[in-house]
Parts: sequence; C-alpha cells; structure tokens
Amino acid sequence: MTAIEELLGPKLLTKVGGPAVPTSSALETADVVLLYFSASWCPPCRAFTPLLVDFFEKNNEEKNGVQVVFVSSDSDLQSFEGYYKKMPWLSLPFDDEGSKIKNKLSQLFHIRGIPSLVVIDARTGKYITDNARTEVMSAGSDDSKRTEIVQYWKSKEAVPVEDAVFTNSRPTGLAGIITLLLQNPIYLFVVLYFARRIVSMLAELVRDEKQGGAGVAGGEL
Repeated sequence: MTAIEELLGPKLLTKVGGPAVPTSSALETADVVLLYFSASWCPPCRAFTPLLVDFFEKNNEEKNGVQVVFVSSDSDLQSFEGYYKKMPWLSLPFDDEGSKIKNKLSQLFHIRGIPSLVVIDARTGKYITDNARTEVMSAGSDDSKRTEIVQYWKSKEAVPVEDAVFTNSRPTGLAGIITLLLQNPIYLFVVLYFARRIVSMLAELVRDEKQGGAGVAGGEL
C-alpha cells in the first residue's frame, strides 16, 4: 500500500452513485491534493464550494496537477449525495470505513472547523499547507493569482504531518485569548462593552465615596 493509500484509504468515489476506484489510480496524474473538509449543513461551506469549483476547473489534474478530495461531515447519505453531486472531484466513500478515515484526517490535520482546505503531496501524503482556503479566497477569480498559488504549493517543501506547524491550531494562554478575540470580533465588542460598564461603575463608586467623605468632613467643622 502506498503512502497516499494509507492516508486516504484504498478507494475513492468519482461521482454520486458511481463505483469507488483505487486511490492510486484516481490520483495518478495529480501533483497536489486538496482535502476539502465540508458539509451541506454549513453555510460558509456552501458559500465557498462554488469558488473552489471554479478554482479546480482552472487548475485540475489535466491543466495544473490539482485534485480535490471531499471529506464530508454530513450525517446522512441523502445530504452527502445532494451536496457531492455539485462537486467535480473525488470524495471519501460515505460509509463506516470512510467515516473512520474522516475522523483520522480531522485529528491528523488539527481540523477545528469547516470549511477547511488542506494541501498535501499527491504521492507521499506529506503536508504542504492548511491555509489553502484563505489563499483560494484571496485569489478570487483572478486566474493568474490562482496559477501562482498552485505553483507556490508545488514549490513548497512538503513535510511529514508530525512535523507540520498548523496555522489553524489554537494557541493557549494569553496568546490563545488574543487570537480568539481577533478571529471573532463580536467577542471583542462584548468584552469592551462590559469593560466600559465596569469602569463606569467603579468611577461612580469613587465619586460617591468622595462626596460622602466631603459631607462627613463638613459636619465636623
């Protein structure tokens, strides 16, 4: 069994209702594989999928050596098939074995939320980047930027997953808090709102204390 088969399993789907094909042959002409962690119930996923479809059609295996493998978080076959039929790429099988592989990949690549797009070497399964979603979105519909991104992935040294530094891994401690606030501005607004309320209350207490002290001092004269 090859390294990529050990990672993704022995077979992959090519279309809804179609037979699974050997992973090695499905990825035979690919240079890089994009693992697309997504689900039909996820609004950001549904918004990103058309952009990724357009990106893929301009940079697929025949044109630029890119292949995508759908890693579904759907809970039932009907939802999976309804969503997957909109995708022109490969998918993990939607069965018990596919579910085990999905869970393994999620842990291996530190998936914290969806949609997530992880790039790996098509032959070795080694890690290239987990920031591909941001990169694809930043390119938009600019074909030259899309091509540059793919070339960057190909030129970047792939590393064993155990040596990878994941951009979506959350730091802990103060750095983790700062990162959480920056990634979720609404939390920052809530913190600032309550901070202002607390400062205002403390200011009122200090003012009342000073006024009370002045009254006592005035009575003693």
